[in-house]
Amino acid sequence: MTDAVAPRDAAPTEVWEHRPMFSATDKGSRITWLAPGRSPARVTPRLWATALLCLVAWAAATAAGSSVLCGATSTECTVAVGQGWLIGAALVLGYLAILATVDLGERAQDHLGQRRAASMFYLAPLLTGITVGAAVGADVALGADQRVSQVLDGVPGTEAVLVSTVVAVLAALWGVVVLVRLPGALRHARRRQETIERLRRDGHRYTGRVRLGDVRIWLHNDPELAVTITYDSPAGSHEVTGWMRTSQDRVPKDGSRVVVLTDLRGAVHVELDRDGDVAFEPPERYAPSE
Repeated sequence: MTDAVAPRDAAPTEVWEHRPMFSATDKGSRITWLAPGRSPARVTPRLWATALLCLVAWAAATAAGSSVLCGATSTECTVAVGQGWLIGAALVLGYLAILATVDLGERAQDHLGQRRAASMFYLAPLLTGITVGAAVGADVALGADQRVSQVLDGVPGTEAVLVSTVVAVLAALWGVVVLVRLPGALRHARRRQETIERLRRDGHRYTGRVRLGDVRIWLHNDPELAVTITYDSPAGSHEVTGWMRTSQDRVPKDGSRVVVLTDLRGAVHVELDRDGDVAFEPPERYAPSE
């Protein structure tokens, strides 16, 4: 059966549940979704502002933590406030940094429609902030200890410089890897969303069935299953293998109806047929093993 993509695909995005997600090309965190009626995502000024807030929060929290370490390991380390105030400031700033990161991750995942791109988008400011904060902390501690040679010789009281420097270097190296890969991840997510939008608008629509395979992996306690999609078109019967990412309480029963969108270029997008009576497997059946 084939017909044009019906207007019902433009459902309100507020009530749309993206799980389960299907892909005939990607697996794991690369599987991409796009809410019906929503355009492919671009990084908005609001997301950039949230990322900057995340960077500043982590830089401040790491610098405060380095100062606490400096005061605890060196009697020569002088700071403008007492050690108790520093510990309190580090805890509060750390908590705010975590809140900012969680908020950025949720916004990025909802906007970009892909876990991989979203994780890199929040890791970039997080690691940059830690690098800056640890470098500042090392500089403050080094100013108190005066000599780099003391740090290299392992003189007692110079531990803050060594720890802050190691943290700064490790965060910087990881951050460089993330920053190099981030543009490609953003482009990949957008291309996948553009393909989904194009197939919904111009593709051929068929009714198919999903046959569940084995669980390949759990990602954040969510199962990913190998699946086989079968559907009929005027050209005959077709079978598409792929992957399904979902949560353990939203695994559709074997044989559930799906919508298959295709074009003449070989692109395929699969969605659960939400107009039918959707039934899910019991959540405990796909709970991760202890």
